[in-house]
Amino acid sequence: MRAIVTAVVAAIEAAAVAFAGFAVVAVPALLLWMVVFGLAAEPAAVMAGIAGVWLLAHWVPMQFEIDAQTALGLGLAPEPIAVVLSLAPLGVTVLTAALAARAGWRFGGRGGSGAAGALGGALGFGAVSFAAATLAAPLAVWPLWLSALVPALCYGAVSTAAFAARAVRDEHGWWRACTRAAQRGVERIGASGAAAVLPARAAETVRLAAASLAALVGIAALALSAAIVVGYPHVIALTQGLHLDPLGSTLVFLVQLALLPVALIWGAAWVTGAGFSVGAGSSATPFEALLGPLPALPLFGAIPQGWGGLGALAPAALVLVGVAVGVLFARRPQQRRASWTAALVTPVLAAALVGLAVAALCGLASGSLGPGRLETVGADPWLAGGLAAAELGGGLLLGVSAARIDLQRIRAALPEAVKAVNERVRPPRAGEGSRGAAEGLPVLDGLDRFDGGIRRSAARAAGGESSDDETVDLSDAALVDSAGRAPHPGAPREPEGATRSAGSAALADAAGSDAFDTEAYDADAFDTEAYGTEAYGTEGYDSDASGGAAVDGPAAEGDGADAGPAETGDADAHDADNGDPHDTEALLRAYSWDERQTGAGDPEPPRPTRRWGRRKR
Repeated sequence: MRAIVTAVVAAIEAAAVAFAGFAVVAVPALLLWMVVFGLAAEPAAVMAGIAGVWLLAHWVPMQFEIDAQTALGLGLAPEPIAVVLSLAPLGVTVLTAALAARAGWRFGGRGGSGAAGALGGALGFGAVSFAAATLAAPLAVWPLWLSALVPALCYGAVSTAAFAARAVRDEHGWWRACTRAAQRGVERIGASGAAAVLPARAAETVRLAAASLAALVGIAALALSAAIVVGYPHVIALTQGLHLDPLGSTLVFLVQLALLPVALIWGAAWVTGAGFSVGAGSSATPFEALLGPLPALPLFGAIPQGWGGLGALAPAALVLVGVAVGVLFARRPQQRRASWTAALVTPVLAAALVGLAVAALCGLASGSLGPGRLETVGADPWLAGGLAAAELGGGLLLGVSAARIDLQRIRAALPEAVKAVNERVRPPRAGEGSRGAAEGLPVLDGLDRFDGGIRRSAARAAGGESSDDETVDLSDAALVDSAGRAPHPGAPREPEGATRSAGSAALADAAGSDAFDTEAYDADAFDTEAYGTEAYGTEGYDSDASGGAAVDGPAAEGDGADAGPAETGDADAHDADNGDPHDTEALLRAYSWDERQTGAGDPEPPRPTRRWGRRKR
């Protein structure tokens, strides 16, 4: 019982929609009949014309008679001609489709009984179309039953599509059953993983196709608006050539408004590069425009001229629109979790759906507009649909692929890859024996380790016993000079004639030039401001810590001076090898900040806090 009530309500609503569209056509026609013709024409002929235009808006072709004078004005032979019109004024069709979609969506909220609403709506609209076909019988080209069936099918198809969309969103029982059946069919071919995600992938494909189609319509609307603005002088010239009164101008405006959706679809075909034709042998594409005699309709004055080689900008703009849509679509959470295969298959299927939709729209916006060469107007459906699918599909693939690439990961891995390549292709430097020798150089990550290592090396080389006139010069100038390199320009230099201390000579002999290569420990690493004479000068190592008077300059004369640096170092090293470790420990304590015993009034030596290591290249 509920289904029957729903069907009756849907039939009444569909009849009201049909009467609304009929009124949109009838009101201007009746005004024209009363004002222009003064009610001179037959009422039956007027009603037949109104019904014929309404049926024409629902893709039912009509045949009109043109007198000799009108034919002469169209550039034809001055004789009566029967003209078949099949180009639908889609402005009226859009009104019917919008109201039908609204009704189907509302009936979809009633569950399974809403299917009766779609059927009832088609029957109610068919009843009104049957009455209109009866009135327009003198102008009909098709038989009466076909003239009544086609408009009913148009309304029923749109209403059913809206009902199905609501059922999918609300997951009706019949839809879940169909989904399970499709999943079982996919599982039979061995794709169980694809069957589990089939509904989600199908929904994402439809969303992407709808977004791409909306983007195509948007760019076509921009192209049409630009063409009208640029060709506005031609539009005005054609309007003035008609010599219309205010009522005639209003009627021409309404006719062009009804044909505006047709111009929009032609604009979409023009953007794809396929173009459209206004008569046999004519074409209007972004590359060239070959137009013959056109009907005196001001809207045709906005047809753009060809751009030549620059015409490729129109398809390129469509590709860029596809890239933008693909990037936005790839950022959805569902697509981020999808695999690369699913992410690439979805744009391809969506582009195919868009191509089919464009082909269908171009077919609906094609037909006959007059006699002779005007019997063929519109765009080639399959050419326009194929180009739209190819261009949007390419853009979608590029956008999805670009959005899925992890740029942060690549940016993070790039330096490591470049470093690995450099290590493989970099030739050995001068003085660099092998990589193992370079790796043998200790990496000192702290000042304490550097200080302790230097003092231990100096102790082993010098023999562990320090005399009053021997002090280890730990400045960066001494270290660099010991390697035979030029010291840092900012480092302190020894005065001319100064004798190198025994500790520095021993340190140079023990470490060698390879151990302290200036390429690893260059002048920048030993900054003179942080590690200059203030950190390692005579103030930090006084006589109390070293056991003798600290010297700053030439070595003082003493007992060890007669022996010389080399002899003293050999003797001390020989004593250290014979098992006398207390001298080495005394030397380490003398040059260690941690082990020295500070007096009551002695200031604590400064501890540099700057860390240094190998210089990164």
